[in-house]
Amino acid sequence: MKLLSAIAVATALAAACAPALAAEPLQDCTDLGAQHSVRRAGDGAVAIRDGEQYYRAQTRQGCSDLSYSGKLSISTDDQSARLCPQGSKLTTERDYCSITRVEKIDAQAYKRYTRR
Repeated sequence: MKLLSAIAVATALAAACAPALAAEPLQDCTDLGAQHSVRRAGDGAVAIRDGEQYYRAQTRQGCSDLSYSGKLSISTDDQSARLCPQGSKLTTERDYCSITRVEKIDAQAYKRYTRR
């Protein structure tokens, strides 16, 4: 029993000391490649993979259709697959949502976000 308690404490300490998900704000617009993918990444957010580049985009006040939509796309000023720090939108099967924040993330963060 003491061993289990020690393991639980060690696990909790390791989790508390783990580095935060690496993220930095997107500074300039980027045109996503033809093979990019957009996946749900928690409440009101999506994770985007474009080759070896990864992003997380947060929508304004969530996005009610996000959890039900199988088709997600990104655009800015009616230009498909363009992701910008301001003015981009996420289109679902039935609606669209304004994107309020875009961050560059790493591959590990992408995997964590898309497992949720």
